Amino acid sequence: MKRSRPALESTSATTVRQDGIELLAFHGCGYLGLAHDDRVQAAAKEAIDTYGVSGLASRGTSGNLDLHERLEVRLAEFLGVEAALVLSDGYLADLALVTALKTAAGVALLDSAAHPSLKDAARVAEIQSFDYGKGDVTHATALLDRFKDSSPIVLTDGIFAMEGRLAPVNELLRYLPSGGLLVVDDCHGTGVLGATGRGTAELFGLEDERLILTGSLAKALGSAGGFIAGSAQHVASVRRHAPSFVGTTALSPPLAAAALASLEILDTEPDRLTRLRANTGQLHRSARRIGAAVEAGTFFPVLILQFDTAQEAERVSAALHVAGIFAPAIQYPHATQKGTVRIAVNSEHTAAEIRRLEETLEEHLG
Repeated sequence: MKRSRPALESTSATTVRQDGIELLAFHGCGYLGLAHDDRVQAAAKEAIDTYGVSGLASRGTSGNLDLHERLEVRLAEFLGVEAALVLSDGYLADLALVTALKTAAGVALLDSAAHPSLKDAARVAEIQSFDYGKGDVTHATALLDRFKDSSPIVLTDGIFAMEGRLAPVNELLRYLPSGGLLVVDDCHGTGVLGATGRGTAELFGLEDERLILTGSLAKALGSAGGFIAGSAQHVASVRRHAPSFVGTTALSPPLAAAALASLEILDTEPDRLTRLRANTGQLHRSARRIGAAVEAGTFFPVLILQFDTAQEAERVSAALHVAGIFAPAIQYPHATQKGTVRIAVNSEHTAAEIRRLEETLEEHLG
């Protein structure tokens, strides 16, 4: 089968090798460069020596490791909640949570731009669902009032990565009935948002038993896997009732160890988050200087360049490639036919590298 583009042959925090050529890279979701940190890699290698590559079984049988439990305790501490549960993927975390809660939820209310994992979770759980638009608090409030006696579950991203839009989670929680739940998929917020990188809840100063967080260990934390975090009661419900947790192999030991190491680094090295925010500011100032149409919020380390056609996006991406820069054109299954080039900076890029990106974009846009 012919590949749509050449595979990457190697990567670092700021480069990729493709077709034998090293390119300066602005891609992906490794916002803190932790996947390539020596300490994170060393933790993964040590876990392989201790546990092997795979947990080999589900957590409910012989796949439960002390490493998983230590990671869950550390995640709960980091996020400021009672309990956490780790799974083998972030998408799976949403499926496991919502299916476990289906008997307690009368209806699901979704942001129209919610990640497909949340929409799929509601569909798989066979919960009647209603769309309240893109962060439309007025519409959401009306639906919450309409279904106040039906234990509504609200499903939303914390930050919408292709828009840079924050969900109005404080308003949603304010109008949520006492018997309702707010599920925030914080894949792109964890490690990025909030004073210390705790995510959307920290950014808004939220502490509430009705709030449940899901997320990914594969983005800012530089590993892989997913998590659910919230009250001990809700986490226990997933452990007991979610087929997609009960019936799946545990998170790979080296990935669990890598995530644990990343959490420690994020806690002890606040300068990493400071560098990310400085680079984010430089990225969006560069975009404004060259007149780029910015689709993502300027506090988020991503620049979305939209084009009228996919071919135009591919042209710009190819021109960047010729100039030694990797920023691929992307087309998500649920997206429009317009073309997109997604550019991301991380904490390990230098100011000079971002200036190089700006100069190259200025040459090829317009």
